Amino acid sequence: MGTSKTTLVVAIYLVAVVCSTVLNDDMSNDANPTAAYLRPDNTADEDQNNEERGVNLNPLSGLTKLTANINSVVDTARLQIWLQLRTSADDVFRKMKLNSVKGNLLTDPKFLGWVKYVDDLNQKKPEAERISAAAVLTFHYMDDQLSTMLNAAMKNHKTKDLALTLQAQRLEDWRRRNTHPVDVLDLLSLEKNSILVNPVLTSWFKYLDEFNIRHPRQHATRASALSDGLGDSRFAKVLEEGLKADKTKAISKEMERELFAEWGTKKFTPDFIFGVVGLKNVIGYATGPILSDPVFKFWVRYMNEFNVKNPTKRATIFGTLTKNYGDEALVDMLVEAKKVVNTRTAAKSLESQLLLKWLHQKLHPGEVVRWMNADKSNEMLGTYTRLFSARYPKTTSQ
Repeated sequence: MGTSKTTLVVAIYLVAVVCSTVLNDDMSNDANPTAAYLRPDNTADEDQNNEERGVNLNPLSGLTKLTANINSVVDTARLQIWLQLRTSADDVFRKMKLNSVKGNLLTDPKFLGWVKYVDDLNQKKPEAERISAAAVLTFHYMDDQLSTMLNAAMKNHKTKDLALTLQAQRLEDWRRRNTHPVDVLDLLSLEKNSILVNPVLTSWFKYLDEFNIRHPRQHATRASALSDGLGDSRFAKVLEEGLKADKTKAISKEMERELFAEWGTKKFTPDFIFGVVGLKNVIGYATGPILSDPVFKFWVRYMNEFNVKNPTKRATIFGTLTKNYGDEALVDMLVEAKKVVNTRTAAKSLESQLLLKWLHQKLHPGEVVRWMNADKSNEMLGTYTRLFSARYPKTTSQ
């Protein structure tokens, strides 16, 4: 305790010296104590009124600066004392009342001092006993809240680097605990729509690569792990959107190529993948204008690649749609798709195939009319009626 008391006395003396220096700097001007309160004659024009009244707000700003300097010195002195006592990082976090800070914690000067304290404390400990700043924060905020905090901090250029450092510490802590990469991705709570440009993704890729080395039997490609973590449908949307931007086009193509290759190796058919990416209609009704769905475009590219490699097992868009959607759902889908310029041509082609299927089945117009609720203009029904009359003239009157 003798050493602690001596250190405390030294710290108090240091505070007194600094306070005296700050007071002399802020409240003196050429050895004149009133100079800090009265402006000289060459003050800027906009301050003339205050000058004439002898009013100056500088003492308030000087006092604020003085208080901040005193607090800074006191905090530094306290941290040095705690460091000598090897006070735990968690206890210091509480003593500094950082757990009650509102807003962006990473911008608080005391927090920066605490982070340095944790680093200094760890240098005094064996590696096995070291605890990262991120681990202490996780204890106080839990992973979900901490991820939200750090993701927000990464959008601020003033706190981005510190946020990345803390994220790196989290990844290292998870590595020590051997946490699965997909679970780590979930804990990071990265914004899905912008994940391809998130700097943390590169660190996560490295984490995944190292995990694969340690656990070769659980090896997963980057694309498949991302797909598992985000969900197949969401990942397909992310890649489709990524192809539209210059910054993400390259990585989107790489991820898609990797994923398609893995699916191809596993002999996944287009029909199977149709369900995997969430396009399969399990309730029998159309879910919207599917032809404009980004995931549908993604699936079409896989189907085309599959057909090239498996010419005897070729799949078609129409065949897959009819297998997974009822006739009424298809009509609804095509009517909507014809209203959109980008899908109109494809919709008309699919409509022709649908009408041809009905003709082969010899379905009378009176039978198909029950599927035409969405065709308010009766355009599709009229076209089919003419085709049916031409193909089966003897049954038209039925």
